[in-house]
Amino acid sequence: MKATLILFFILPLFTQAENKDNKWVPLFDGKTTDGWTPRGNVQKFEAINGELHLLSKGNVWVLSDLKMKDFEVECEVKIPQDYNAFNSGLGFRLSSGKSKPKGYQCEIDRAKPGGIYGIGMGGWLYPSKETQKEYNSRVNGIFSADKWNNFRLVCKDTEAKTFINNKLIAEVSRLNSVSGHFGIQHHGKGGTVRFRNLRAKDLINNSRP
Repeated sequence: MKATLILFFILPLFTQAENKDNKWVPLFDGKTTDGWTPRGNVQKFEAINGELHLLSKGNVWVLSDLKMKDFEVECEVKIPQDYNAFNSGLGFRLSSGKSKPKGYQCEIDRAKPGGIYGIGMGGWLYPSKETQKEYNSRVNGIFSADKWNNFRLVCKDTEAKTFINNKLIAEVSRLNSVSGHFGIQHHGKGGTVRFRNLRAKDLINNSRP
């Protein structure tokens, strides 16, 4: 009986400690653009009604101050409706260059939503020619351009998986295992892209500002 009581009290303490070490960290405070730095000329980068709004006439990235190596990151995105060729992305493991960073992105557009692209790191990692059919079956009917969509990415060591609205889309296993910034992109064509509820969880407890 005594051993049972001791276990009863210790287990909640262990669970709380585990949750504390793996908690979600907001990437956007909902009110300001604090913690984000444009890497190029943007027409608009503002916090409006709990959303980050990004507009540009050229291909630009806005990088977070936060860097992580192994993580889970998610956000909700709504793209412009009047531009069929609109292109954006959720970047990760990005280097902090003056303009175009080097690293990886989860694609946000009508053409290959949820795909993984290596910026200066090999181009399209998923889908490839070999995985295009698999990708088409996974993404069919998942991305709604006229609605808010949840994008989630889990990245650990050399592997990464993307999810759109809780469905698995991309899987890769040949990333560079490095720490880097998160980022959001506007490719320069179309209207304003909107992000909300951006947050990340460090999977190895090594986040750095």
